Amino acid sequence: MVQICKNCGSEDKVKNGYVRGKQRYKCKVCGKTYREGDLRERYSNEQRLRAIKWYLEGAGIMAIERMEGVPNPLIIKWIRKFSKILRTRLNEATIPDDVKKIQIIELDELFSYCQKKLTKSTYGLLLIGTEIKLLTLK
Repeated sequence: MVQICKNCGSEDKVKNGYVRGKQRYKCKVCGKTYREGDLRERYSNEQRLRAIKWYLEGAGIMAIERMEGVPNPLIIKWIRKFSKILRTRLNEATIPDDVKKIQIIELDELFSYCQKKLTKSTYGLLLIGTEIKLLTLK
């Protein structure tokens, strides 16, 4: 059985120790590690984008969990990752004048309990105006 990288699909690998009696490999292309016979489910980019689109359309996290069959902590992780990518791209981009004149702002709250002593809460900001939807988590 040929082992391929779950991250990039490459067959170019080197042995990288053992995990619970199974051979572990490291991909030469992307540097990720994986093990022999790993049958854990991996979600496609299409499914991740679909979950984020559901969230942007106003669906709740629990509703997305039921519709997509993905655990809600993972959905929150995807949303946070997407918001970080979006935030860096927004910081690099110049804002057109028509976006600066947005008069209606819709706020969507997202609060998660991550540790015993929570020091800061998180919230989502969904800007709707001139058919542009932006999501940032702070």
